[in-house]
Amino acid sequence: MKESVVLDCLLEIHREIESDVGEDPTKVAADVQPLDALGGFDSPLIPNVIRGLARKVGISLPKGKRLLNPYVDSDRKKLNLRGVARRFCELYGKEA
Repeated sequence: MKESVVLDCLLEIHREIESDVGEDPTKVAADVQPLDALGGFDSPLIPNVIRGLARKVGISLPKGKRLLNPYVDSDRKKLNLRGVARRFCELYGKEA
């Protein structure tokens, strides 16, 4: 799984979220911390984004599978979208 492909899909998902809630989708960039800087994104959306991102990159996550949060690192530090893409690949790359 290529991190750049995951990042592109993640940016697309976040732009759609921002647009859907009337926020500015042009704010979505690789260096943005979505949990702090994006008005349309909140932590309850994380599971939906993980599943949607997995589908976009060809990963099948079984229903009921416990999802791990790629929006924070192992020290619970919030990540920017580039970091989220990297962490997603670490957490879910074996599923591909």
